Amino acid sequence: MGRLLLVRHGETPWNAEGRIQGHSDVELSEKGKRQAELIAGRLAGVRIDAAYSSDLVRCQNTAKAILAKHDVPLQATADLRERFYGVFEGLTVAERRSRYPDMFAASVVNDLDFAPTDGETPRETIRRMTPVIDGIRSLHFDETALIVGHGGSLRAAVIALMELPDESTWRFVMANCSLSVFDTYHNNTVMLLYNDTSHLNHLGTGF
Repeated sequence: MGRLLLVRHGETPWNAEGRIQGHSDVELSEKGKRQAELIAGRLAGVRIDAAYSSDLVRCQNTAKAILAKHDVPLQATADLRERFYGVFEGLTVAERRSRYPDMFAASVVNDLDFAPTDGETPRETIRRMTPVIDGIRSLHFDETALIVGHGGSLRAAVIALMELPDESTWRFVMANCSLSVFDTYHNNTVMLLYNDTSHLNHLGTGF
């Protein structure tokens, strides 16, 4: 049996402003850094054998905060990046609606095959993430692996792990610095915990 610890990166200024980040490389805010410290405290006594993160700085710095209490090297890779949002990146809802009204309307109808200009569709994100998460799962079948990523791409990873239909992407949410835990077996994956933010409650960001 293996175990996967999925953690979304801490909050960034763009998260707070409601701006789409995608592949844009945005640093953690002060609140995000504190969130990273808190998830690090929660995982301080948890066995971690391997660690992966998106190569974007918000994920790398969240992962590094966690690994400060573990003697494990971080493997940062572009394979774990968020869905690429093309011309929508950096824009708020109001800005997307104003600048690209037709594309904005198309973006809010849960179409798995919609992408903003130059961007990636939700279905493409799922197809991209499936071999990535399957590879990590296989490499660490008898170990515990930490994966620090993004809300959209980690949802895609969950869909792959749980063998859910692609449409399930609309039914999940993943909060900043939340923890999700999965046990993996040769013929099954079991969700033990999803989107838990109890370690952040005193910041007013828990559920």
